[in-house]
Amino acid sequence: MKTREKRNLLRAVAAAAVLALLLAGCSGKETETSSVTDNPTVTLNVWHQWASENDTLKKVYDESVSEYEKTHPEIRIHTTTLDTDAYKTKITSEFTGDAGDIDIFFYWGSGAAKKFISADKLLPLNGYLPKDIAGSLVPGSLDSFTYNGKIYALPMYSWYLTLFCNKAVFKEAGAAIPENYDELLDAVEKITAAGKIPIASGARDSWNAALIYQALALREVGAVNINQMLSGAEAFGEDKGYKESAEKVMQLFRMGAFGKSPLDESNDDANSKFQTGEAAMRLTGSWYINTLYNSSTEDTTISLNDVTAVQIPMIAGKGDAEDYCGGFVDGFFANKNTAYKQECADFIAYISEKFGNLSYEGQNGFSAWKTETDSADTNPLARQVRELMKKGKNGVLAWDTALPPAAAQAHNAGVQSLFTAGASADTFMKEQEEAINR
Repeated sequence: MKTREKRNLLRAVAAAAVLALLLAGCSGKETETSSVTDNPTVTLNVWHQWASENDTLKKVYDESVSEYEKTHPEIRIHTTTLDTDAYKTKITSEFTGDAGDIDIFFYWGSGAAKKFISADKLLPLNGYLPKDIAGSLVPGSLDSFTYNGKIYALPMYSWYLTLFCNKAVFKEAGAAIPENYDELLDAVEKITAAGKIPIASGARDSWNAALIYQALALREVGAVNINQMLSGAEAFGEDKGYKESAEKVMQLFRMGAFGKSPLDESNDDANSKFQTGEAAMRLTGSWYINTLYNSSTEDTTISLNDVTAVQIPMIAGKGDAEDYCGGFVDGFFANKNTAYKQECADFIAYISEKFGNLSYEGQNGFSAWKTETDSADTNPLARQVRELMKKGKNGVLAWDTALPPAAAQAHNAGVQSLFTAGASADTFMKEQEEAINR
């Protein structure tokens, strides 16, 4: 009995050992499956610059993300936002390292993104996008996102620098909607005398100030020459129109064209002053159309029927009426270090087309994507700007998206100095030449 019991005990121990091994093996496999089941999602960290709850683009982004997560239950989008100037600084700071908290981020193509590409920080999308994707896009719209034959982002929409005018304020002041610079000066004088701000500038946000200078430079220097300068083929300051543009900004400031303290006025402040009738004009991108039509009645108290969109006023004997500021430059890029390369490319393709076709200015022909739109659904301002764009032939991107980052920052900050009582065109030119002509 003892021998038999010993044998049975040994068999039991052996069986238990085998069972333990089998269970261990099964347990390892089960743990791996359970891990996937407990956490079935991929989280993409996406950054963008639409921080204001009143920003139509933020609303479009949020709605698009919600829809994407519903149709892609395995994907979660975690979003980080900052205001434009802080956003530019933070993105640059993140990419001095591996930007580990960023999978996808909104940025600008052309010269702005070039620093990241030169540092090998961004993911080329060619191998992750459908091979025929270019056929879905407006010709030329990929140019600002393609470097050495590699696509790093997809276009969403084009923009057009527009002078929005409140006809009611002009009528009250006895001024004409300006078609040229002399008429602009006349309007500034009459609107100031009527107790209104002629031009809401938003100059505290440097890119707003820069757009005003760039609009004048477009008419003084011309699109072809400016593009040569932005590409480094010509020097800034070589054409005397650059200095004359600075002098015109200073002239407008001294006349009170931008109100008493333009550098205290943010982009949102400028929008509000135009929308409440405090200011007669707002020079900004065509993206402002959506803000006008989608703001609450408390934010916009003027009649939108009184708002008209016109091109940048001409300067006598200079420039070309077919030149314009704008183009395709906004897009989403992916971090080369992301663990989810295909998922990033898929989301970029989705969000880019969404923004292009469904949101930006209400299906009015600005999309980079070849999707049929119903022009009957567009608002009057969108139709006006679309007609202006059709006449444009030579476009110039905003300089801070075309210049290298350091030069872009110096340009924007330098233009802000022109909105001060002690401004000097000579000092401005010297500092700009040092920053841009490197």
